[in-house]
Amino acid sequence: MLNEVLNIVRRTSLLKASLFAAMTFAILSTPLQAVDQVTRRSDRTSFRGELTAMTTSSLTVKLANGQTQEIPVSDIFSVRFDMEPPALTQGQSNERSGSLDAALEKYKQVQTEYGGDDKRLVVDVKFLIARTMVKAALANPAVAEEAKKAINTFRTENKTNFRYLEATLLESQLLAVDPANAAAAKTLLAELQAAPVKGFQLQAGVQLGRLLLAADDAPGALTAFEQVVQQSAGDAGATAAMFDGLLGKAQCQQKQGQTDEAIATLNDVISKASESETQTLARAWVLKGDCMRGKNLPKDALWSYLHVDVLYPSEPAPHAEALFRLAALWAPAGRQDRADEAMARLTSKYPNSSWARQSPATTP
Repeated sequence: MLNEVLNIVRRTSLLKASLFAAMTFAILSTPLQAVDQVTRRSDRTSFRGELTAMTTSSLTVKLANGQTQEIPVSDIFSVRFDMEPPALTQGQSNERSGSLDAALEKYKQVQTEYGGDDKRLVVDVKFLIARTMVKAALANPAVAEEAKKAINTFRTENKTNFRYLEATLLESQLLAVDPANAAAAKTLLAELQAAPVKGFQLQAGVQLGRLLLAADDAPGALTAFEQVVQQSAGDAGATAAMFDGLLGKAQCQQKQGQTDEAIATLNDVISKASESETQTLARAWVLKGDCMRGKNLPKDALWSYLHVDVLYPSEPAPHAEALFRLAALWAPAGRQDRADEAMARLTSKYPNSSWARQSPATTP
């Protein structure tokens, strides 16, 4: 009886071993399928599969079930290529969190060390480097020229790339920082408005409104911003443009003396924007703080700027401004220590920012 049991155990073990060997052979002999991933900005849905088409207007992903999904380039949150180096993923995470120096270091590491043959990845790393440099330059004019060269070079060399329109918008934003470059910025915006992608047409309208506002044409800017808001209504892929349009509208209202209306507009943005829209929310709280200062409500202004410092320090430009305003507001509130601390962080983190070169005591 014992021998029969032992024989059964041996046969069962041999059968399991044979099955395991067959399964292992099947796995190893089956070619691995490439897996790219595109995440949509409007709802953060990720589509995994094979990128079968990449144009200046959209990306097309062939899913595992054979179906395809087309994503407009204006609604792209992130793109991951099959077998991309971990350092690239880390760099993108650093960029999203506002650690731009760390992001740039990771991107350049990938650019130097990548030995694969995926040309899509090689080109995209060039764009990510240029984009990060532009973001840094918007808060640090000292690196503006290098950033302009990087983003312009990418645009010149990659006119059919899916990042082309975003690169054009970034270059226009960087040019607009200097009023002397307004004409060149408008030329790029005209190109975007003629592009067949609604999201970037609307973003061009937002940037045009900002240029008009910088030129003290508040009525003209308000018209541009309201047009963007109207055209983006009900379009999930145009949410970012809608919020930017509303922020611009609030700035115009404030400049025209309609402070209460501006606050109402900003409250609407703050209540509707998702927490992932950190840039939108940071700018909204800064503008609300400006409105509260205009109404001579320093405590309310302090509270608004604190939102940016505590919740959105990953957004360099609004964070630098918020720290400057906090440095000016803490002292009259009887907290000189907090004022000194805010100014110290401003000069340490954003030493070349225009805010770091001003004195909080003499700025209205």
